[in-house]
Amino acid sequence: KVKNILFIGAGFISMEIASLLAETNPDRFKITVIELMDRPLPLMLDKEMSDVVSEYLKEKGLLIRTGEKVEKLLGQDRKVVGAQLSSGEVLDADMVFMNVGVRPNIQLAADIGLEMGKFGIKVNAFQETSDPDILAGGDCVEKFNFITKKPTPGQLRGPAVVQGRLAAKRLAGYDIEFPGVLDAGGCKMFDMTITATGFTEENAIKEGFATVSAVVDSRSKHGMIPGMKPWKLKLVFDKETQKLIGGQIVSQSIAPAREIDAVTAFILGGKTISELTTFTSACNPDISSEPSAEPITIAAEQALQKLKKG
Repeated sequence: KVKNILFIGAGFISMEIASLLAETNPDRFKITVIELMDRPLPLMLDKEMSDVVSEYLKEKGLLIRTGEKVEKLLGQDRKVVGAQLSSGEVLDADMVFMNVGVRPNIQLAADIGLEMGKFGIKVNAFQETSDPDILAGGDCVEKFNFITKKPTPGQLRGPAVVQGRLAAKRLAGYDIEFPGVLDAGGCKMFDMTITATGFTEENAIKEGFATVSAVVDSRSKHGMIPGMKPWKLKLVFDKETQKLIGGQIVSQSIAPAREIDAVTAFILGGKTISELTTFTSACNPDISSEPSAEPITIAAEQALQKLKKG
């Protein structure tokens, strides 16, 4: 009986569920996604990258409405029937998904007197709370950003897994410190894969960085080989130190999107623009673009030229 499905929030959970519903039932549902910010996946992608995603999803039949806010949900006979936007417009809705972030339930920790931060339970680099006999990790704890060292929620499965392992190692007598988070993550919608790590350029500027960035169009294989798919890479650098601080990939195949792991490693290693101009990847015409067109290297070359021009 469901026809009109409304998603509130255009983060990766909303976008993945919406695309799965559209893909498995292409003629059944009318799917609308409402996002308060000016683009889908706003925490992962800058606008020139998200514009590629928006156009792709539009072609797939999803209606993405940005810069709008759901004021209230409307019900009848104990069922949702619609949603009213802040503009006063009413949208029909038989089913609503709300994906606008989460807050951890840390009441138990607060009740026993553990020290709290802005985003969760405070822990040290070994996952110890203010009570050294109690260790914690995952979504319930406050983390810190690897680049700025500022507190952050960092509610992704990667940091949660690492913190669980570090807590166990601490109990076993190892002293391995948590390095901080880069919020590296990804999502898949239809045949498109999006991955990102570190800061978007927009967020880097908000954090006080002067930035230099580059966007490169690439391909999954040599251009003459059948099955080649396009992909796009953006790298963001700190203009002062020239260190890499962020990366984004939008790809119509999965393999290129995994280059984000190399970008993450480069950020953790403090690599600079000049150093990345010498990067070489494992090249083969059937699995990568030409060596002369390695996108990470090309992006670094472009950023270097921008620095030279001032």
